Amino acid sequence: MKIPLSRAHIPQKAFENINYVLSSGNLSGDGLFCRKVEKKFCDILSVKHALLTSSCTHALEISTLLLDAKEGDEVILPSFTFTSTANAILVAGLKPVFCEIDPLTMNMDMEDVASKMTDKTKAIIPVHYAGVACAMDKLEDLCQSKNIIIIEDAAHSIGAKWRGRNLGTIGDMAALSFHETKNVICGEGGALLTNNDFLANKAQIIREKGTNRSQFLKGQVDKYTWIEKGSSYILAEPLAAILDAEIDIMNELNKKREVIYKFYMKELKELADKEIINLPYIPNDCESNYHLFHLIARNENLRNSLISHLRSKNIGATFHYIPLHSAPAGLKLGNKLTDLPLTEEYSQRLLRLPLYPDLNENEMQYIIEEIYNWSKFL
Repeated sequence: MKIPLSRAHIPQKAFENINYVLSSGNLSGDGLFCRKVEKKFCDILSVKHALLTSSCTHALEISTLLLDAKEGDEVILPSFTFTSTANAILVAGLKPVFCEIDPLTMNMDMEDVASKMTDKTKAIIPVHYAGVACAMDKLEDLCQSKNIIIIEDAAHSIGAKWRGRNLGTIGDMAALSFHETKNVICGEGGALLTNNDFLANKAQIIREKGTNRSQFLKGQVDKYTWIEKGSSYILAEPLAAILDAEIDIMNELNKKREVIYKFYMKELKELADKEIINLPYIPNDCESNYHLFHLIARNENLRNSLISHLRSKNIGATFHYIPLHSAPAGLKLGNKLTDLPLTEEYSQRLLRLPLYPDLNENEMQYIIEEIYNWSKFL
């Protein structure tokens, strides 16, 4: 039995949509399926504007460019995140300021965020790890009085909620990911979400290589031209066609993930009770989309031992992020290995188990059996 960490689920409708696009000959972005998908996201997520992009990375880059900040301005983000979150800050010429995590959720610690805020803080990027929301009430309180922009990194979070509100619609802007490992996929792709008309209009220009082409296509101007700085951030029509099929079954896919997640929680409780591992935690005000399942081993050696054992049994267990503050690029920015001890410790203890909609019962049981086989030698 060979079980990967993740596997894409491709519905039949995706093949039909792709055939339609290929037959039409219209393969570039901002076509029929792009517009259709953007409307679906607006309706499903109750957000005013959804702009498809070629990746979540590019959606984050657009959001930081929209800050209209000056050199030396700062953006606070967790160190425990993917490189795109920090790179988007650097692309805009701003300084990333890394904060600690809350070990319960692996999300940013709001007390540490507050301690890192200065007069130069232009924005804060909460990352909703594993589809579990950050403490958005505390973050909103921190930001509102100081006019600090909130950019949600909702790469893990399509379909997840906080106090009944869709993640990605709470802050001023948000970025979604449709990478093939995510809950809703198209291979590579993303979206920028916002309820702000001004930001949406400006984002259209940035996304269209700095031109007002989107206004031209809507008949609002008789020709389009270069307006300001931008790049080529639009999603290609074949990928939007896949995404269109995926959105329609999003709830079904997330429910399948929930079943697997709860199976792990139930079956691994014995090891948690013995304090060999800690299980993930979902606060009461959060509705997860069950993007991934992680556990925290008692120490790094145990984590590494369990990963090695599972991999030897063809089970795709893995660690997750290397903290950005202590990565080579983070050290070049002046950060130190000892700056964020909790982030360092918990990243070294975290292990991810396979979780994807088509993981079957036999495979799930095999994973659990091998974890308990490993535990017999402790």
